[in-house]
Amino acid sequence: MYYLQRALLIALFLLSCSSASATYPGLFGSVVNVASNDSLNVREKPDYHSKKTGSLAPEAFVGVDHCKKMGKSTWCKVFPLPQQNYEGFGWNAKLGWVNARYLKFDNRGYVIIAGKPNCDYALRCKNNKCEVVVSYITNPRTEWIDRKRLKGTDRFGAMPNDPDASGYCTTDQHVEEFLKNQKNIKRLGRESQKVFEILSILRHFDTMGIDGFLNSIHPQKGTVMTWNTHFGGKEDIVFTRSDIKRYIKNPVKKIHWGHTYGKGDKVLMSLQDYMLKLTKPSEYISKIKKLNSLKGFQCDSGSQCKGYEVFWIDENSKTKEYDWQGLVVILEAYHGKWYVVGLLRDRWTI
Repeated sequence: MYYLQRALLIALFLLSCSSASATYPGLFGSVVNVASNDSLNVREKPDYHSKKTGSLAPEAFVGVDHCKKMGKSTWCKVFPLPQQNYEGFGWNAKLGWVNARYLKFDNRGYVIIAGKPNCDYALRCKNNKCEVVVSYITNPRTEWIDRKRLKGTDRFGAMPNDPDASGYCTTDQHVEEFLKNQKNIKRLGRESQKVFEILSILRHFDTMGIDGFLNSIHPQKGTVMTWNTHFGGKEDIVFTRSDIKRYIKNPVKKIHWGHTYGKGDKVLMSLQDYMLKLTKPSEYISKIKKLNSLKGFQCDSGSQCKGYEVFWIDENSKTKEYDWQGLVVILEAYHGKWYVVGLLRDRWTI
């Protein structure tokens, strides 16, 4: 009877172990609690007695597939990341198991969603869902995605397989821009998100195309553009969506934008050149503020308009008080959405 009861208990224990539900404490894991002259064994199965398949050096960084509670211990199935090629656990290593007490978990980094690499970036995870940056440019946004659909990787592993892909994850620049913009949106109000969408579209206009910009301008009024540093002059130009499409089809066609303030020279440039001159590199952005006035822009009676200005200042310039540029964006509410109705390039001199 004793042996029968013992066998039954062992069987129940093994059954509970095999049916242990998966947990997801982190997308990534760093090896901890291992001496500098030691290594962490990777096992074929979640068991100390299982066959050793590899080893990890102290502070090694790996991807975590999932974890299981096995008796009193938790074990995690790990895999190598493309840029972390360790001698005992290289890029072609099979997935293996390590005890969770030797891992420090992290949920921030590049991920592949459902096996499709597309430069997506996880910010955090909660209740087996992760907030992932799924768009940086034309419509910057995050989505909460089931952790089971995600696989941690690095920027090279996250690059799309499409040879024509623009490769936004070759550096972390776009992630940093996105996070910085989100802080500013929180400070300035949700409607300011349209400003950052426009900023991203203009910064990458020559590679991303025109569609994102067309969808951002007012569908009925279009948008007013000027080479002056204020609206309301006789040289303001109103561009409808159809106007912009026509000019973009002929990118070399020059437009007369007015005259310089000093010499009075004619300002002639294409619409595409004008749009590319509206911004500067994001690392020079010094501040973004909500405008108390609309720089001379006349908002129609009964309409709701708001203005914002992005400032670029090169701190390395010896005359930075003069070497600055601003992008003024005027927004108007229409059918529950905010659209761009005014754009100008503000600066000390033209």
